[in-house]
Amino acid sequence: MLLRTLLLTAAFAAFGAAPAAALPQLKPLKPCYVAAQEEQREFVVVDGLGFTPFGFVDIYVDDILQPKPAPPNPEPQAGFDGTLTGSVQAPFLDSGQRTFTLRATEHANSDNTASVVSKVTRLSVEQVPAKASTRERVRFRGRGFTTRVPGPLPDTTVPAPVYAHYVFAGKSRKTVRIGTPTGDCGLISSKRRQFPFKKSPRVGVWTIQFDQEALYNPKAAVRVPLTIHVRKMIKPQRAQER
Repeated sequence: MLLRTLLLTAAFAAFGAAPAAALPQLKPLKPCYVAAQEEQREFVVVDGLGFTPFGFVDIYVDDILQPKPAPPNPEPQAGFDGTLTGSVQAPFLDSGQRTFTLRATEHANSDNTASVVSKVTRLSVEQVPAKASTRERVRFRGRGFTTRVPGPLPDTTVPAPVYAHYVFAGKSRKTVRIGTPTGDCGLISSKRRQFPFKKSPRVGVWTIQFDQEALYNPKAAVRVPLTIHVRKMIKPQRAQER
């Protein structure tokens, strides 16, 4: 009888020491998200588990509560199995890149919270120096080219190259490969002649469209246009001989 009592006591003690339910978790995000304009920002997928079944959840980006969807769309709520799915737009920034935090917190129990960190970059291209002759070498610097394509090995991807399409009067006159972007946020830096033509380009307004498509597509999903005004060079007159 004593042995049985000890065994029952040990069993109840072990049950009482069982670990509490695991805290909610959010799946890792992409390494970097792109913001082209304030109204054109990449969506961040919210994918979590371990939340209270059917519990309402508040979504924060950098500690800023995200607006709830307008009716009839439902507000963020965990499913019957505690999973959470949805999306919010990445934060906007004027230039460069930075980190941001995505957080999901149950409305009724703030202790049930989970957060993940990623980066956001402004989609942009600049020419250095900003003004140059058409034959002068300049440096093109850009960021936000994060498109990836299938790699040489199964189930792998690699960054898609960046191309520059020289467009005049609505038509692409030449396309050159700028290079392969590097880093999480798709950075490029290439020094080359401003115009890759043997002859001087026509006078007028040119657009150099930077994107990750080998063929010119005026509606490419991710594109940055750079406007160049080509003017006729005026030769200085010689001084009259006296």
